[in-house]
Amino acid sequence: MQVVQDIHRQVEEASGGYRLSLENVLQVGFNLFRKAPAEFIIFSVIGIFVFSNPISALLLGGPVTASYFHMAHLVSRGNKIELSDYFKGFEKFGQLIKLNLLVFVVVILGLAMLIVPGIYFAVSYVFAHFFVWFFDMDPTEAIKLSRKTVSGNFGQILLLYLVMAGINLLGVLAFGVGILITMPFSFCVAYAAFDDIIGISN
Repeated sequence: MQVVQDIHRQVEEASGGYRLSLENVLQVGFNLFRKAPAEFIIFSVIGIFVFSNPISALLLGGPVTASYFHMAHLVSRGNKIELSDYFKGFEKFGQLIKLNLLVFVVVILGLAMLIVPGIYFAVSYVFAHFFVWFFDMDPTEAIKLSRKTVSGNFGQILLLYLVMAGINLLGVLAFGVGILITMPFSFCVAYAAFDDIIGISN
């Protein structure tokens, strides 16, 4: 109960405004990636397979995303990544698929409303997986908390994800194999950003 109260307090504080150093979170994300580059790259073969298909991305993207964040959390605490950690996100498969479906429906409806609302929702819900995975929040509560968190500095979060989208595009253009590096790097950066804003307990 205390953890839940603390998270809500952190979100309330974040919604009031914060400054996120893009240079810092990019550096922290890179440092996380380079602690276990082989493990992240190998897992990204699975990630590319899942995210390259809309159906598998919708059904399996949640657990894969959670696994990336779980791995980033492990290396941030100086722990080794084991093979079993690749599938750790599937321990909350039901919650994460519900989350993905909720976000998908809201974003699609937003895109149908002159595009801009869809972009707003897509950016607003970028932290939802963290609340489900690390704090066991219900998906509906997770998207509310994510939106409130992002609202504290929507512009910087949007800029961060535009930067990461550009980096991943370069990864795709690098004969397609660069994405094996840029994808896990992006998830590590997202972890760094969330940890900087909200904080993730041990």
